[in-house]
Amino acid sequence: MTAVDVALAEHPWRAIVVLDAVLRRGVTRAALDAELHARGAARARRRAAELIQVADAAAESPGESITRWGAHVLGAPEPILQHGFDTEWGTQERVDFWYPTSGTVIEFDGAVKYHDARLRKGRSADEVVVEEKRREDALRRKPEIFHFGRVVWADAMPGGQLPRRLHDAGVPLGPNWAGAWRAATLRSL
Repeated sequence: MTAVDVALAEHPWRAIVVLDAVLRRGVTRAALDAELHARGAARARRRAAELIQVADAAAESPGESITRWGAHVLGAPEPILQHGFDTEWGTQERVDFWYPTSGTVIEFDGAVKYHDARLRKGRSADEVVVEEKRREDALRRKPEIFHFGRVVWADAMPGGQLPRRLHDAGVPLGPNWAGAWRAATLRSL
């Protein structure tokens, strides 16, 4: 299975994107685990097994996948993906990452939603920005949301500002987050 080959051989930031995608397409974690245990060197197998455990079909974009993997590397608690909050207008707004213990919402903010005409659905980029701000304001008014943060591609990649973005938004990080982030960055060079 190609996804297991990727988990064994590729950088984790690439591998997690592939694993999330195959889970989203209906491949089971058990099938990935079985395939993994049929091959691979012990060291590569340990890392691949960790990637398979962290992979989540609920990740809706590569940016969400790498942000979640980076948060895992930093020792952050496991977030709830695509959590819905009821709004005052009777609708529901889903967020990319919900950390209920700290009351933190993290959104991966890819620029494509501002620039791709198909995703803007006839709206200007300015209108999309204003709508996103209104959405964020509505979410911030929820009593269970204490913190709100945004992550962009440059933050989420190895060596980026993900530790700062998560910390500033109230997400607890593991005791050795700095060393783990440094090691992840060095492995990517």
